[in-house]
Amino acid sequence: MHIFLTGEIQIGKSTVINKTLDLLKITPQGFRTYFGHDRAKGDRLLYLNSAALPPAYNEKKAVVRFREGRQQEVLSERFDRYGAHLIRAARADSNSALILMDECGSLESRALVFQQEILAALDGSKPILGVVKLASSGWTDQIREHAKVTLLTVTRENRDLLPRLLAHSFSRVRALCYKED
Repeated sequence: MHIFLTGEIQIGKSTVINKTLDLLKITPQGFRTYFGHDRAKGDRLLYLNSAALPPAYNEKKAVVRFREGRQQEVLSERFDRYGAHLIRAARADSNSALILMDECGSLESRALVFQQEILAALDGSKPILGVVKLASSGWTDQIREHAKVTLLTVTRENRDLLPRLLAHSFSRVRALCYKED
């Protein structure tokens, strides 16, 4: 079972994920992208790190540079090296019950190795909880249209209910997986 959330910017997608993980009492493998405290500024960085680790705000973890008045600079090689590594490691980790992919969008359009790892994970059986950017197309359509993916739109009306529903769904999948072992 793979569930991807989508919705408007700042609607609460990552909050839904964090609350769901708290209810499940698990630390997932996979990745998170995030801004620092300078999110509202013209000059800022987007970071990528392991979903199992706290945010790290250093240049080595930066995957996109935003500069006021200039085109964003996407560091595709970092998605392809570090991001792809995080997905491969999550798939191989037998102790990890869930892969987190927060967030997939158009910034990775040239990170072909990263895309391939995400799509390979979708073909697998390990459950995935992810976010796919609402305003993106191209390679992210392969996520939205994947046969194993359920796409849920986060709204103001449902964002408080979703963590319990998602935790219940993933708990049932985990219980089934442990019965098969």
